[in-house]
Amino acid sequence: MRRSLHCVTRRAAPPLDAEYLATLDRLYGLVRFGEKLGLEGPRALDRALGGPLRAAPALLIGGTNGKGSTAAFVEALLRGRGLRTGLFTSPHLTSFCERIRIDGQDIAPQSVVGLADRVLSAAESIGGEVPFFEVVWGMAALAFAEAAVDFAIWEVGLGGRLDATNVCDPVASAVVTVGLDHTAVLGPDLAAIAREKAPVFRAGRPALTAARGASLAALEGACAPGVALRAIDRDFAPFPGPLPLPGDHQADNAAVAQELVRATGLVPDPAHLALVRWPGRAETVAPGLVLDCAHNPDGARALAAWLADPRRPDAHRAVDVVLGAMADKDADAVFAALRPVARRMTLVTPTHPRALSAEHWAERLASTRGERPLVAPGVSAALERRDPAALTVVAGSCFLIGEVRSHLAGVPYPEGGIHTRAR
Repeated sequence: MRRSLHCVTRRAAPPLDAEYLATLDRLYGLVRFGEKLGLEGPRALDRALGGPLRAAPALLIGGTNGKGSTAAFVEALLRGRGLRTGLFTSPHLTSFCERIRIDGQDIAPQSVVGLADRVLSAAESIGGEVPFFEVVWGMAALAFAEAAVDFAIWEVGLGGRLDATNVCDPVASAVVTVGLDHTAVLGPDLAAIAREKAPVFRAGRPALTAARGASLAALEGACAPGVALRAIDRDFAPFPGPLPLPGDHQADNAAVAQELVRATGLVPDPAHLALVRWPGRAETVAPGLVLDCAHNPDGARALAAWLADPRRPDAHRAVDVVLGAMADKDADAVFAALRPVARRMTLVTPTHPRALSAEHWAERLASTRGERPLVAPGVSAALERRDPAALTVVAGSCFLIGEVRSHLAGVPYPEGGIHTRAR
């Protein structure tokens, strides 16, 4: 599990190993090959690596929102039973090593170097260019096999049908939610997106979701014959007490996680959910400062619902939102979802090649909404301006959240100064 930055103090960052940085540079260079979604390449890579996917039973978790949190809950529940776990997630926030975890610990930089060398050599042996995500997925498969994990937990990267993670043979799968995101790749509406996500389910095996309403109907309509979809909500497997990840949507995620574990034949102990730390999900990193990766409209609405909840401990405080987005997201809808709960909105430009310019965004909002939000020249400036009497919420892109966490911890961002478009 990722560590929280509660009561964070700035510290000098240890120098990164040159070999590790060279490996990151090499890996990020693979992004130029594009997404290249498909399963034949990953299957060939798994064979070239000696079939590491067969080494451990798998749980496969997709969805528009909530899949990372659900995966973190599953990891905690399995580790609470004394089992050895492998967890694969994306993107990372501050360090590439976060993407591959064994027993709750990020892999070491030197492990990244060795795994990358072996996977890239295997990729060369089968010919053609292997894109970034597939290489990292192959690194995780190899790491989990060699660590002899009891369960491999795979968070889907994009969609599901053609995502590398879908090459595994899961004992149970979940599509936590279905919403509008990555529409240029997955399709323009819920039905199209559900058709891309539903193939993570396997006929005759547990298939779970927390989707509701039109999203649930779209997912049910997209399931293949033999898939018996079960809709789970927060009342199905309640947690006695407050979850470490706040919000009603996290209660849904925790319920799905418990049923995924139960689907393996194990009995989950919900008390182990209290051990979860998953950065960037309504995460309090300092008094009066919260970070949340609400990067699409549904995520922003979930964050807004939590901020508006009168049960929240500091619900009496005014809320100031600092918002940054990627240019390919529905940033205006994210802004609209958060605006009603915010006293003040400040836009920033994340340090990322795909970032949406805060200045251009403010101009667009002025013309479409008749409101021009504040613009800060950067994350540090926005944080320096925050009102100590208010609750400041930094939201939007996961890359922005990674930048803020790095700033607060006093470590360079991006890691090693290497900019990438990698997801």
